Amino acid sequence: MIVEEFPEIQRLSLSRRLVLAAEILESATDSAPEEPDPEIVRILDERIAEHEGDPGGGSPWSLVKARLLASREA
Repeated sequence: MIVEEFPEIQRLSLSRRLVLAAEILESATDSAPEEPDPEIVRILDERIAEHEGDPGGGSPWSLVKARLLASREA
């Protein structure tokens, strides 16, 4: 993986890595930067803070996906 060539990236917090990923995607697609919706930014900031406060409080994607698929079958 390319990220392994840049160990300093792995030392970034989750929120900083997400910002970096968004910036890379934006630069790769040559899209003009848009002002993010402040409400969405607020919600995302709250969720990141919740996760950083209790990293074990979430569920792994495999369980979330299984719950979603099971709810569609019901």
